[in-house]
Amino acid sequence: GRIAILLGVSSKTSRFVQENGDRALRIEFVIPSIPVAQPRQRHALIAGHVRNYTPGKHPVNAFKAACQLAASQVYQGPVLDCPLRMDLVFVFPRPASVPKKFGTGRLPHSCKPDRDNVMKSLQDALEGILFRNDSLICDGRVQKFKAAVGEHAHVEVVVTDMGLFQ
Repeated sequence: GRIAILLGVSSKTSRFVQENGDRALRIEFVIPSIPVAQPRQRHALIAGHVRNYTPGKHPVNAFKAACQLAASQVYQGPVLDCPLRMDLVFVFPRPASVPKKFGTGRLPHSCKPDRDNVMKSLQDALEGILFRNDSLICDGRVQKFKAAVGEHAHVEVVVTDMGLFQ
């Protein structure tokens, strides 16, 4: 049969579930941070070689650190090296200017940053912690929302081993 193991910082926000027997893996966690897009790389010429870098003070570095912390608190296993599905829900702060006629729930976030750029910063942060390379992510859904009234900005992450959950 299957044995489910629950570990994590808080059962409300983080959990690691592994079902033994069928080689099933599902890692779920929440990153309590405002999502930040991966910026364009800067370039510097050092000793005749071009070096690509992200400025040290860019907000993406703090976002990546929050991603790494949340993931490492939930999953301490070996770096995954198999086809993966990654489902992401990016929840951005709700602007005070949103009219009340739109209700109090989450609203689609149809402005910048682009979903592929926030997804890239998160995947870069998790490389080497959850998975060997982000090229292993073969499937998944990415959503962007403005937070509901009273909800804080965060990212919901679900990583699934495609060996079982296809």
